[in-house]
Amino acid sequence: LVVPADLECFSNMPESKRVTVGDNKVEVSFLETPKMSTYLLAYCIGEFDYVQAQTKHGVLIKVYAPRGEAASCHYALDCGCKALDSFNDFFGVTYPLPKLDMVAI
Repeated sequence: LVVPADLECFSNMPESKRVTVGDNKVEVSFLETPKMSTYLLAYCIGEFDYVQAQTKHGVLIKVYAPRGEAASCHYALDCGCKALDSFNDFFGVTYPLPKLDMVAI
């Protein structure tokens, strides 16, 4: 993705490379996404802040919100961490991606 440098951008997989291109733009690349249904693939670009935590199984979870609103997302972050850990424990199957992002708009 090529985006204005002052915006956040993220996808299903972690960022692999970020290069400044042109005037106030960056080119952002991501690690390869495993095969999945197309409705699950996401790219988000915007004016975001975030809060983050790691599950007990090592998955990084971030909750993105409009700039200045991230502090209101701690409850969602806590619920996301607990839910993902509970699903992993109950079903005995680990979450297949290295991260999970939630977006509050």
